[in-house]
Amino acid sequence: MLAGLSFQVATLLVFMACSTDFALNVVRRYRRLGADAFDQSEAARNLRNSFGFKGMLAALSIATICIFWRSVYRVAELSNGWDGPLMMRQDLFIGFEGVMIIVACLVLNVFHPSICFKEMMDGAGGLGSAKQRSAEKGGSITSEAEATA
Repeated sequence: MLAGLSFQVATLLVFMACSTDFALNVVRRYRRLGADAFDQSEAARNLRNSFGFKGMLAALSIATICIFWRSVYRVAELSNGWDGPLMMRQDLFIGFEGVMIIVACLVLNVFHPSICFKEMMDGAGGLGSAKQRSAEKGGSITSEAEATA
């Protein structure tokens, strides 16, 4: 268990480092190119400027930190075996296990991608949707049943 949790901590740390590097590169690109740095479709522009999208990014960050903190606690807890001093502390278990998972689940449910990306989802005219492909071709949308009839 300790090896598995340690591996989880290591991979989460790599994920957080890669995510931070990506975010910094996005900011640098935006400072260098301005608005031309991003996809300029109306749907993408509206999504980037929405409270839901910014909230989802914050929620993903908070959830990742909570899961990371919980995993680090579990490694420390199990490092002295099943009879270690941290294993006997219910208050720490509740704080670093239960609360961290509740916070992660809560923020990810409040800022769920299906809510935050609803304009970009398939069928809503977003990127990759049948509605958008049809509009690009200059046609009209028909249901799948009408198309096969």
